[in-house]
Amino acid sequence: MAELNYYETLGVSRNADRESIRKAYIAIARASHPDRQALEGKQRSVAEARIRAVNTAWNVLSDPTKRRDYDLTLPDRVRNVAPQSTRPDLSDRRPPPPSGILVPASTAVLWKWLPVAFAVLIGVGLIVGSAYATSQDWPKSSSNSLSVPQIFTKGSCVVVTPGPSGKVALVVTCDKLSSGAIDSVLETPRPCPPPTTEYQLFDGKTTLCLVAAP
Repeated sequence: MAELNYYETLGVSRNADRESIRKAYIAIARASHPDRQALEGKQRSVAEARIRAVNTAWNVLSDPTKRRDYDLTLPDRVRNVAPQSTRPDLSDRRPPPPSGILVPASTAVLWKWLPVAFAVLIGVGLIVGSAYATSQDWPKSSSNSLSVPQIFTKGSCVVVTPGPSGKVALVVTCDKLSSGAIDSVLETPRPCPPPTTEYQLFDGKTTLCLVAAP
């Protein structure tokens, strides 16, 4: 029969702490002490041998240095350490591995800013388109506007635009974009009556008094 090691003698695991070993030692010593039992002859000798083995085991395993040295003599060299937990380390601060497709940094930056650039292009396109549409609705002055006599009648709608020598008024239909409708035509520098808006034309002789277009 193989001889028991100190852990087996006390009935504890090799990872047991000192308090667990102490409790096991006390329990066995009380139960096996020959003076607590009415033993004689061979039975008493067996009990005394049991007590000696228990005392020896406790003497070694209760001392950290002796226990470490003793563990080195065991076949499997088991150390007095608790088994490592298999639970994940929740204190790990490293970021999780990236998911999806890995792309070069330059490509990632391009994709990041592409929506912004696209939105800017759309905004510029809307502004240009709006300006173009407005310019189509607003009558353009020609180089001949200054030399062609205009017939201004009350109620006519005009567009007043800046010309090379001053303001030029162009007659338009009132369903177009205009500066207003003519309320009266005065000789410059006569002022327009309120609440009309005054426009002095390039010839220095004509003043148009405008009201809101109908």
